[in-house]
Amino acid sequence: MEGSSQTPPKSDVSDGPVIDIFQRMVATARSGDQTMSALAKWILNHQDATRKLTISELANQTDVSQTTVFRFCKLLGLKGYKDLRLALAEGHGLALGTQLAGEAGLSDGGLDHSLKSIMLRVVEANVEQLLRTARIVSHEALTEVVNLLLDASQIQIVGFGSSAPIAIDACRRLLSLGYTASAHSDPHILAVVTANAKPGTVFVGISNSGRTRDLIDCFTTLGKRGVKRVLLTSDPDAVGTKQADLVLVSAVRRMPPSLDVIGTRVSQLAIIEALCVALAEKDPRASSAVCDTGQLDAEIAKKRLPQAAQRNRGKQEE
Repeated sequence: MEGSSQTPPKSDVSDGPVIDIFQRMVATARSGDQTMSALAKWILNHQDATRKLTISELANQTDVSQTTVFRFCKLLGLKGYKDLRLALAEGHGLALGTQLAGEAGLSDGGLDHSLKSIMLRVVEANVEQLLRTARIVSHEALTEVVNLLLDASQIQIVGFGSSAPIAIDACRRLLSLGYTASAHSDPHILAVVTANAKPGTVFVGISNSGRTRDLIDCFTTLGKRGVKRVLLTSDPDAVGTKQADLVLVSAVRRMPPSLDVIGTRVSQLAIIEALCVALAEKDPRASSAVCDTGQLDAEIAKKRLPQAAQRNRGKQEE
């Protein structure tokens, strides 16, 4: 039995930063080893609980032996279970530090205090989602997706329901970088686009659950034709991952229903932004588009009222 059940022990993580350890855990969760995969999934979904458990308590909780837990730690590149608890504690500390910094500003009482508390909880939840996403998203997969998009003749982005706005925003970002991109949220239009997909086209599907039927049907058809598919989801075990060439995982920790959707979307937008920044740095076309925004700014300016017109319009409405 190792350490205390209250606070993680002090130890040195042997290999790489905490983020790398979380990436290895996600990779293990998606591996073919059933025992190690199940253990990795349990820990990823119960990070706060795991950091407070002894090795024997974790073994009992997950129905494995202490030897299996030790082997799991070695698989992650750690010296032992103490280092795993330390890594989990460090990850928790990032989010906790943000939380404490925010709470210091809460001093008013009454309704105003309540609204501030609500706002703080929402912001904290999203910060934690972003931090968790940074820890688990595979940098190797991100690199492969960037290379895939660099060589794409056309990029089709698919999202249904609450994923549709994310698809539209991703499309807008890619268009602003000079890429040929389209966003789709209508299953009938998607069927036509899928049927006419040309070689060199890359499809990017966005699905929180990874189980959206129309998206999976689309990916299944594309797979038979050799068209590349990228899935952005928060469930690394979803059936949709089996139909994708590359998978980017975000926000695996479930939150209360009222916060889950926005937290997941913020995490997905962060991944998309990271991809776009990488494209802008690697692709001369995109870099040129970023540096030379004069024409784009001029076109967008046409869609806005001049400042003087806005003031006059406001006075008329008063």
